[in-house]
Formats: sequence, structure tokens, C-alpha cells
Amino acid sequence: MSISPGTRAAAVAAGAALSLTLAGCGGSDHKAASGKPAGDAPAAKPSTASYDFGNGPSTIATARNATVDIYKEAGDPSPSIKLQSPNPDGAPRVFLVMDSKPGWLHVFLPVQPNGSTGWITTREVRTAKTDYWLQVLQSGHRLKLYRGKKMLISTPAAIGKSDTPTPGGAYYLTELLQPPNPNGDYGPYAYGLSGQSTALTQFNGHDPVIGIHGTNQPKLLGTSVSHGCVRISNAMITKLAKMLPLGTPVQISA
Repeated sequence: MSISPGTRAAAVAAGAALSLTLAGCGGSDHKAASGKPAGDAPAAKPSTASYDFGNGPSTIATARNATVDIYKEAGDPSPSIKLQSPNPDGAPRVFLVMDSKPGWLHVFLPVQPNGSTGWITTREVRTAKTDYWLQVLQSGHRLKLYRGKKMLISTPAAIGKSDTPTPGGAYYLTELLQPPNPNGDYGPYAYGLSGQSTALTQFNGHDPVIGIHGTNQPKLLGTSVSHGCVRISNAMITKLAKMLPLGTPVQISA
């Protein structure tokens, strides 16, 4: 049974903190990356091919409690890290499931380095499924929405410029924020992703989280202009906000 995405998305947007931390628009308060990951990776970094986009429904795990224990391997006696729920922006903590064993789920993690994975116990989360997934084609400057193998939407997108590129890989939607000014840099809605910029170490004093959001400069769609985020039209991000649940898979490819 799939998630009812419209209800979930609207509820998250209304309750999320409005202090946007995405690295996609405006401003100059950012620092270049040193090439070192921030902290120890909680688990191995998978390749993009380790996740099968569009081959069957995706499983999304949502935290039941205020803390989720993350283990490097299923069955480890103690966790390597703990993640809080809700996340710092007030959204419920969600994970995209890659695989499972009895009592355990192998999940993508919203931590650095991009593509990090870990194991969580099934008792700490509730699960649901969705057939939706997003694809960002950087060379074509397009964002596509699929339901299984069927493409539903193809829309122009702005991506990262050469010195702050949009990082490729397998990600998922972690939060939906509603900016206080729907006519501002981020448009009416902004999805945060599980990945961060590989060119910046911070953006406006926060982790340089990659996002998908609207824009007040629609003429720049179809170009490479952002600090790493993916910009689409305000009408399109509003449509997606009514459709896509947190945890929806996102493939960013060349």
C-alpha cells in the first residue's frame, strides 16, 4: 500500500522550521570544502547503482521515537551514531530503505559523506511504500518525475555552477519546508535532500544541504547557476509538494 503523499507533504510543510539552510540560492556566506569528509562515516558509501530506481515500490522508514540508533552492521551490539527526530528543521526523521533482514533495515543516511548507509532496527520505525521517484539530468538541465517506469513530468531545472556543482548520486527527500516569502529565492516550497554539497563546507552557517525548490528567477531555469541545489518553477514545486512524500528516492546523474 502506498503512502498518501499529498496529506503527508502538506503537514510537513506547515510544521517545519522556516530557517532555510539549503545551499541553492543567493548569498555569499559559504566556505569551500577542504576535501575531507565531516566526521567518520557511519558505514560504507554505496555506488549509485546499488539502488534500483523504478524497479518496484520504494520503502520509506519513519522514526517512531525521538532518537534512532544507527548501526554499521545488522546485529552490532551498539550503535555508531544516533539521529534525532524531528530533524533540526522540525521534519520527522525518515530513511530510504535499500535492503532488509529479519528485524533490520539497511538504509541510506542523511549524513556525510554522500551515499552513507547504515542499519536500523524495525522496532524503531514505521514503514510505508511509494512508487514515485525523481531523476535530475544535469546535462539536460531537467527534472523528471516517475511513477514506477512511467514518466509523469519532465520540467526545466537549474543546477549547480561549475565551482559549486550539484553532486551526483542516489538520495531521498528528507524534509519539505515552506519559506516565509513564497516569492523569494526559494519559491513557495523547498525539499531538502539527504546529500550535501561536495564543494562547500557550510552555507550561511549551516551544513550545505542540497535541495529541490522553486525560484524567483524563472529565466535562469535550464542553466548551471546555483550553489548546488536544483531549481524548478514555482508552479512545478507546488505540484510536487502535493504529491511526494518524504523519503521519495532521487537520482542525480550526468
